[in-house]
Amino acid sequence: MRKTTYLYIFKEIIPVFFIGLMVFTIILLMDKILKLIELIVTRGGNIQNVLMLIVFISPSFLIFTIPTALLLGTLITFGRLSGDSEITAFKASGMSLYQLFLPVSIFSILTCLLTGLLVYYGLPWGNRGFKATLYLLATAKADVEIKERVFNDLFDGLTVYVDKVPIQGKRMEGILIYDERDKNKVNTIFAKEGLIINNPKTQEVILTLRKGDIHRYDPKGDLFQKVQFDSYDLKLELAKAFALIWNKLRDYELSIDEIKEKIETLKRQGIDVTHYQIELHKRYAIPFVCIVFGLIGVPLGIQPRRSGKSYGFAFSILILLSYYISLIFFEGLATRKAIPPFWVGWAPNFIFGGLGIYLLIKAARESPFKPAVWLMEGFDFIQRQWKKVSEDV
Repeated sequence: MRKTTYLYIFKEIIPVFFIGLMVFTIILLMDKILKLIELIVTRGGNIQNVLMLIVFISPSFLIFTIPTALLLGTLITFGRLSGDSEITAFKASGMSLYQLFLPVSIFSILTCLLTGLLVYYGLPWGNRGFKATLYLLATAKADVEIKERVFNDLFDGLTVYVDKVPIQGKRMEGILIYDERDKNKVNTIFAKEGLIINNPKTQEVILTLRKGDIHRYDPKGDLFQKVQFDSYDLKLELAKAFALIWNKLRDYELSIDEIKEKIETLKRQGIDVTHYQIELHKRYAIPFVCIVFGLIGVPLGIQPRRSGKSYGFAFSILILLSYYISLIFFEGLATRKAIPPFWVGWAPNFIFGGLGIYLLIKAARESPFKPAVWLMEGFDFIQRQWKKVSEDV
């Protein structure tokens, strides 16, 4: 009997969980998808590049949408079971609420482990793949960025002016390059024409110049040199182009190792690292939100009502808002140095976890939680008023 009941609850939660996971992830990805499509269009990529970038960046969203989907799945499932009086039937057969909570606790632990894997391993993997794909786009389409009769400063330490770039091919004509990569020896290069050559093995981009001059000035020795060449290879550094895109990644898209690296770098520079310490502890605490939401979802899901799904969705939104408001509150305190950064990630978990345990005990004793009852009465009132308005229209 118990095994059948547990499997039944699992089968009820899992479809709602995956639907919620898909919806919440798509909502969070929409902004990125538009930016990635714009990136591909401007850099001449294809739909495969877009899909790969979405796959690589998805772990940064899944670590947030998995706990949210778990909360929604638990609330809607137990709301439906309660609305159809199945919870009452289970209790009549001798099963307590704590026994009914067992499959939810197992599912919460599994999602906690999955979220933890994404935090510790998924994010680094995704960021490495995201970097590699962006680098391939940058190296494959470096010639796209060089525009006619414009001073192009895309490459580190180089300013490139090209008189003419043919529509087809990578050949350029009338080239002027101001090279200040070595501050002690500034070079000005003139060339009649040039070709951009990509080397996929070394992941380098070489600008091969033909028939030109190098004008070199050494300020230390006050020397001026002029060198003529028939062919000259100039390595283009794409780090600047790459960094412009990569630096747009938000803090929540960085891995734990990258956050730690930023903290060490900023500490050496004497810059305050509280912001990144807060983000680090939030990252450690994220997987345990699954367990917290599982604790809250069950007792709130079985509150007496006539319908489960609409209330479950409304409750999930309210709980999420409450959780993230508390997160912002503690983050503000840590930013002002009123509390250590550690408490930003863990204080909301302790508060909502304690609330979940309290609600579970009250629900097991069949003692209604008054604020939840008042909220449901408010929802009922809003629904009745909405129906009246709809009927009048």
